[in-house]
Amino acid sequence: MIIPKNTNNLVDASGSINEKRIKMQKRKWFESESWHTIYITSIFIITALVLFFALPQEGRFRYEFQKGRPWMHSTLIAPFDFAILKSEKAIKEERDSLLKSLTPYFVMRDSVEKQQIIALSLKIDEITLRENTEILYPRVVKGKVLTVFEKIYRTGILEAGSVAYQSGAAPSEVLVVKGNLAEKVSSGQLYSLKSAYAEANGALEQLKNSDPDLKQIIGKFHAEDYLAVNLVFDSDKTEEEKDKILENLSTTFGVVQEGERIVSQGDVISPRTFLILESLKSAVEKSRGDLTKYYLIIIGKALFISMLMITLFLFVYNIRRKLLRSKRDITFTLFMMVLMILFCRIIVSTSNLPIYIVPFTALALIIRTFLDARLAIFVNTITALIVGFMVPNGYEFILLSIPAGSIAVISQNNLQRRDQLILTTLIIFFVYAFTYIGISLIQEANLAGIDWEMMKWFLINAALTLITYLLVFVIEKSFGFVSDVTLIELSYSNQKLLRKLAEEAPGTFQHSLQVANLAEEAILGVGGNPLLVRAGALYHDIGKLINPLYFTENQTIGINPHDHHSAEESAEIIMNHVSSGVELARKHKIPEQIIDFIKTHHGTTITGYFYIELKNKPDQQIDKALFTYPGPVPSTRETAVVMLADSIEAASRSLDKKDSNTLKELIETIFKQKIIAGQLDEVPLTFKDITLLKKIFLEKLLNIYHVRMTYPQKKI
Repeated sequence: MIIPKNTNNLVDASGSINEKRIKMQKRKWFESESWHTIYITSIFIITALVLFFALPQEGRFRYEFQKGRPWMHSTLIAPFDFAILKSEKAIKEERDSLLKSLTPYFVMRDSVEKQQIIALSLKIDEITLRENTEILYPRVVKGKVLTVFEKIYRTGILEAGSVAYQSGAAPSEVLVVKGNLAEKVSSGQLYSLKSAYAEANGALEQLKNSDPDLKQIIGKFHAEDYLAVNLVFDSDKTEEEKDKILENLSTTFGVVQEGERIVSQGDVISPRTFLILESLKSAVEKSRGDLTKYYLIIIGKALFISMLMITLFLFVYNIRRKLLRSKRDITFTLFMMVLMILFCRIIVSTSNLPIYIVPFTALALIIRTFLDARLAIFVNTITALIVGFMVPNGYEFILLSIPAGSIAVISQNNLQRRDQLILTTLIIFFVYAFTYIGISLIQEANLAGIDWEMMKWFLINAALTLITYLLVFVIEKSFGFVSDVTLIELSYSNQKLLRKLAEEAPGTFQHSLQVANLAEEAILGVGGNPLLVRAGALYHDIGKLINPLYFTENQTIGINPHDHHSAEESAEIIMNHVSSGVELARKHKIPEQIIDFIKTHHGTTITGYFYIELKNKPDQQIDKALFTYPGPVPSTRETAVVMLADSIEAASRSLDKKDSNTLKELIETIFKQKIIAGQLDEVPLTFKDITLLKKIFLEKLLNIYHVRMTYPQKKI
């Protein structure tokens, strides 16, 4: 925090620092041009740093290539000896083949058998005593029952699903570890819990039918209660054996000698050549791990990002300088760009999905929605260049993304109807599809070489772009923007505040409607946002709701409340409709962009009626400030057009005769007054724009008042 060095004027009579003055000084600093420059510079530097770390840390292979496509570069010679890597598919097949010889280990838990046999023995003793049976040889009978279970346990019961431990494939043999010995056993000889239940119940049924003494005991207990898994999969020992087997797995199948030709320009990249190129790419990128090359990669990344950020800054500075005047707008633009780049980086790094599943055009559409089309296209281009550096086939990605984003922006004039969303989605899909087909035909000169699977990803990409319109609401609330959808909603006459205006100040409401119609037509002529103008015009006089009868359009014949007030008091009441309108709008959460119209629609003009009335009285000392609106003056085309439309519409109502000449003279007078009073000094309007505005206002008023041309009289 920077505090002014000279604090003499910040000390009060008691010698303590006046906190209020310090806060004012700090506020002035943060509103100063110096702080603005520091902020803009800092946000560009921070963006560059984030993008620097977002780029891959390893070096990039300088050549782009695809299997089945022609080699577009000059003849490639091996720069050094390197091994040819097997494809992932070949490695997987060899790995699976080796693992077929792996025999899993299972440990036999003797404690399980002992525990269950003891429990069963006690259960049989309990049944014998409870049932008071007359068994001649109880130990023999119990022994026969226990033998059934002991036999099953000695064979072994496997835990559920453990046989298919490896890729869902059940091995034919397993190694059963008993103590320090491991015995290879066919997996078909072992029991599962289900087969153990069946075996035990079958054996017990035979015993029950063959011996009357056993019949008295069997059936009084459930075999399932005394059978449990006693063969447990030994993952550690199995993994150890697995590692030993995979030591024999080779990931290479040959060597390319230094100076050997790999591929010539124009050759179609065969599967073998593709593997060799991939192997060279891997070897080159790994060789860049030494310290010298690492620092060179860092310098290269820094230069690459710096040049792109400087390009973006120069574009904004020379073409869209207004953007640099708004901390919010430039922060939003850079934030959205960084967010898209980081999202693409995450997709590339953490998944096997193609990069085209990312709705990349959403970035351009969002910036177009809240700022302007030219900026959206340029940011889309810069972002595509950066992302293209981190994705496979980056050149192809750039060639597809730039046209898709640009055409989507151009086709999306504004966001007003649902059918526009579907149309934009279809446009994005077809641009991706046709551009991809065009590139493929150039490279292949053969329809069979087109990868039609890509159409699926382009369709998903286009569909996901609809997320853009779900994000609009979140972005509006986060950055304080106003979208076209919000402006349309605000312009509905059933909005709470407008409905109240129509009921309590009907004259003002009708005046606002006419101003909205005039201003909307005018802004369409000179260029601007017609939705913003319409909404601003409808709300510009909302402050008149506080004292509606003090304004002539709401007064009934013969009743004028100003008759009971002095000129100063009446002027104050009239001027207060601006500040009251601001308070009322903020209370109802009307966006600041609309509130700007309330603040500026009178600028710093004078309440002419009461000022002139008082001035015409003799010997009056007049304080002009008491009759002057607080302002500020308009600074945009939209607010200026509403100010002019407001004055012209109100003044035209007082004309006794409304024909082409009187209306034209009125419009000229009002324009002249506003210009002389400095109300249009900060507005970007040219002489051509002013001439066009005068023409549009005249035509519109002639239509409103149904002025007909005078027909010549017929001579007799």
